[in-house]
Amino acid sequence: MRRLLLRGLAAALAVAVTATPALALRVAVMPPPSTTTKVIQAEMVLVGKVVGIDSETVDLEIYPGQPKVAHSVANVKIESALFGVKNVTHVKIAFVKTDQPGGPGPGRVPRPGGFGQQLYNPAEGNEGVFFLQKHPGSDNYFSVAPGHTPVLSADPNYKTELANVKAMVSAFTDPVKALSAEKDEDRLANALSLAHKYRVSPAVNPTGLLDETPVPAEQTKLFLKVLTDLDWTKHANAPRLADALGLMPGNYGIPRVTAGDGEAPMAARQKAFKAWAEKYGAKYEVRKVSAKQLPTTGSPPASRK
Repeated sequence: MRRLLLRGLAAALAVAVTATPALALRVAVMPPPSTTTKVIQAEMVLVGKVVGIDSETVDLEIYPGQPKVAHSVANVKIESALFGVKNVTHVKIAFVKTDQPGGPGPGRVPRPGGFGQQLYNPAEGNEGVFFLQKHPGSDNYFSVAPGHTPVLSADPNYKTELANVKAMVSAFTDPVKALSAEKDEDRLANALSLAHKYRVSPAVNPTGLLDETPVPAEQTKLFLKVLTDLDWTKHANAPRLADALGLMPGNYGIPRVTAGDGEAPMAARQKAFKAWAEKYGAKYEVRKVSAKQLPTTGSPPASRK
């Protein structure tokens, strides 16, 4: 199971791009996001069932500052709260039907950033794993980002997908415990899950701008410990973890190296990394990215006018 999760995380990293240590990784939305990417970008992950669609619609801004659009509302009963869910038994998903008058139409997305991704129209009886965001137009509703369709129980791979989702979110709920796991493979898988959760841009970002805040120092120390303890020549995802955290040769003063005679390239890279970590690691901090919030008053940003 951990091997499957590690491969999924490596695939998620393969579609992320970074320019400088100060910039977050940005996940491409073409082709459709994997389940791994959906978990990473979700604000709430739950197992639930659509128990009904409200007969009345609600008018909501798809993004703050835009005209309001009629949204249908699906009521989802929570069967298992996996991440970001506390003290509630039901959630409401607001969505724009693709076939409604004035709606986005088949294959079109009613909001910036969708890039032609599939939209999810909830139907009563749908049951499975849902990946939700707070609706940009109201704190009372949630939304499904373009392409982030749920994994439904009818999917032949549902049990495997659910197991992988649970393995990932377990790291989010107790990061210190996850980063201190006894087995090397578990520790690395948890570290990759957390690194992506912290460094991948959110699925919904009205401004297109990002904020960055340091994670607790204890977690940063544990990330570095994973990278210094594991043998990069034996654990292919260890250097990928370094990449996910921006700890690549040339960044943060980490030297660019050339392997010597008989020395494996990854061994040379880890050797240089360890020397850097011993000297400068205490000054490094893992930073979590989030969407920069729109101002609550005044005109929308120029890019949205």
